[in-house]
Amino acid sequence: MTVHKSQLPQVFTNYKCKWTAFVLVVLGALCSSVCGAAPRPQPRSRIAVVQAVAAVPASERTYAASLADGTLRILTQNGVKADLVSDGALDAALKGRDLAFLVTCTKPTPTQIAALARFRGRGGVVRPLYSAAPQVVSIVGAKPALKVRDAESVKARYLLNQVGANVPGAWNRSAWERKQKVMLAAASTLGRAQRPRAGEIHAVWEHTGLGLYPGDWPRTFRVLRANGVTDLFVNVSGAGFAHYASSVLPRSKEYSRYGDQLEACLKAARGTGVRVHAWVICFNATRADSAYLLAFQKKGWRLKNRQGALTEYLNPSNPDLRWRMIKSIDELARAYPVAGVHLDFVRWYEDAPKPANAARYVTTFVESVRKRLHTARPGAWLTAAVLASHPSCVASVGQDWPAWIDADLIDYAVPMNYVEKRARYASLVAQQGSVKSRARRIIGGIGVTANESKLSAAQVVEQINLTRQAGFAGVALFDLDDTLVESIFPVLRLGLFRTR
Repeated sequence: MTVHKSQLPQVFTNYKCKWTAFVLVVLGALCSSVCGAAPRPQPRSRIAVVQAVAAVPASERTYAASLADGTLRILTQNGVKADLVSDGALDAALKGRDLAFLVTCTKPTPTQIAALARFRGRGGVVRPLYSAAPQVVSIVGAKPALKVRDAESVKARYLLNQVGANVPGAWNRSAWERKQKVMLAAASTLGRAQRPRAGEIHAVWEHTGLGLYPGDWPRTFRVLRANGVTDLFVNVSGAGFAHYASSVLPRSKEYSRYGDQLEACLKAARGTGVRVHAWVICFNATRADSAYLLAFQKKGWRLKNRQGALTEYLNPSNPDLRWRMIKSIDELARAYPVAGVHLDFVRWYEDAPKPANAARYVTTFVESVRKRLHTARPGAWLTAAVLASHPSCVASVGQDWPAWIDADLIDYAVPMNYVEKRARYASLVAQQGSVKSRARRIIGGIGVTANESKLSAAQVVEQINLTRQAGFAGVALFDLDDTLVESIFPVLRLGLFRTR
């Protein structure tokens, strides 16, 4: 039931009855809410971003969701209205649409294939992004566009050009270009207003282990040096791979194709002033091939989740696994003149059953690595990428990183503060830096292009300044990609990362 103006002919014209009118209107609104009156439906957009659910393995659905969310965010931030839809009922989801961005459709069902064919048959345009099965490419008439590591500007240009070409009126190019010029000018003004700080750590994570330009590490270091980077965390090994000449870990496909990447990286770093830290993935089997995953399963190294399904996370309580990782780090530190070792996934899987003393296993491992590293390469730093929220991470993943700092087991903790909201970031760094002696041993991790956060240059500047206020030793940016080089570094080097 809804009270309509026509039901109260005298109330709104009689001065003495205005209070009665107010009461009746409020009661009508309350009744509408209580009685479940449906909100007015929003008009359906002519553009859909299709999130893969049925069309990807269950283990990849979270990642697929982050890619779809990122696609929608780029469109909406650039003035294009689009709807995020699931691939579960494609006929209904695509009804009335003109353009569909199909994100990571790698294992489509026959029903989905038929729905895409019908959509195409009635004039709809499908553009697959990142990856797609061959039968999808055949039906939609287009190969997958974009790479995950493409700069945000590259992604935006592709998406907007597709909208402009296929959905007339959905995007105003002239207005967009004017807005871009204004934003660029504002970012430059902001950058020039900042000031560098002597001795501050400016680190970046390099996730691929190959640099910005695979096969050309010197070019990567020219970029790093020009933009005031002091430290590089380069991802070179894990339980199932090594990008260098290891006799403990299996050598990777990247090693076979490009050669010893740690050696090439260190050679290119000489004379640049950039410190190189070997980034080691500890208790996760990422990049391990199927044969090694099976071997790890037989050894009892792989963790199961609470539902009993195997995961790629590894068991920190297994002594053989811990010894393998300690031995590999010892080998690396003796053979390569790294400035440090950077531990990642040095924790339990949050959705796995854990023993009561779960944190003790992880702390003992870190302590053992510390002793080995100091013996093999005195003076090398030991750092660790850690979860942002403490003390909750002790119970959830067995990671008591403030205790590691206090016991001098690590030189720096690098909490992954991958959030977009200013208030949330400020809260995290304030809590982490509440003990001033500990704050000086923290490098604030900023998620420039993480799955959890996508930041503008202005947001990065803001988070760096909040990190400074917390008294941290510096920042680490995730991660070294085209977006960082094209959109973030040009602003940072004007002020915060200025070298002269």
